Amino acid sequence: MATKTLQKFGPVRSGAVVGVVLAGGEGRRMGPGVLKPLRVLAGRPMVAHVVERLRPQVMDLVIVANDPAPEFRGLGVQVIADPPDVQEMAQREGRRLGPLAGILAGMEWARQHHPHSGWILTAPADVPFLPLDLTVRLCGLMHVPEPDVLMVRHGKRREHTLAIWSVKLAADLRRAILEEGMRRVETFAQRYAFEELVWPGNAAPFLNVNTPVELSAAMRRLERAR
Repeated sequence: MATKTLQKFGPVRSGAVVGVVLAGGEGRRMGPGVLKPLRVLAGRPMVAHVVERLRPQVMDLVIVANDPAPEFRGLGVQVIADPPDVQEMAQREGRRLGPLAGILAGMEWARQHHPHSGWILTAPADVPFLPLDLTVRLCGLMHVPEPDVLMVRHGKRREHTLAIWSVKLAADLRRAILEEGMRRVETFAQRYAFEELVWPGNAAPFLNVNTPVELSAAMRRLERAR
């Protein structure tokens, strides 16, 4: 009997994973004006596309953003900032401390609000075409013994902020940021049991929108999909 191939599918949820959208970057390449995650894409803030695609795939979702823009509040998702002592260090250094600070904020929030969930899935706020089966593919690669960090790779590019992290690393990450001055995501991740998911397909779902030109390309892509 012939079977019908499913051409389109909705988001797939897998496991007790907490989603963390990292929206605290400076976005300098986008130029002056509105914060990069809040740049309008198809009539909505770019981060809204990430939230829409990731929220159904996880048990709960939080956005890490240090700028208290009211547009974040309109997304219907809790918004948190980096931990206060991390913010104080950033002020002393005169710069933001990068994605590791947001990952730590997500870990600590997940441990407080979902103590029985051992994992967070981080995603940057500038990936509006995030795969709808991201979590199920990542969780399908979690084996025994489980890795502490599982990152996405497509082609030769490793997506350092598209990853599943064990929240057991929270204390080590806090110490690495505040005491060691650790700033590189990959350097921290590779201290632990580390694996990659090589994405089965092209890089289209992982388009990072960092510049006005890339924002225009994303708009054209959404228009073609309508």
